[in-house]
Amino acid sequence: MPHGKPAGIPCVQLRDDYACAIFGQPERPAVCRALRPSPSMCGRSRAEALAGLTALEQATAPH
Repeated sequence: MPHGKPAGIPCVQLRDDYACAIFGQPERPAVCRALRPSPSMCGRSRAEALAGLTALEQATAPH
């Protein structure tokens, strides 16, 4: 996604199993390479993780 990923839209590189299709590849964006997930970011379930990501996207969305 050359101009970034809009909030609420899954990355085009996300596979059906939620894994990154280009993990470890040189074309993986720097922001993805630098991301260091933490327990507070991931929560205890996929639902908790998505709720946290949604909150971050809303908090950082341009107004």
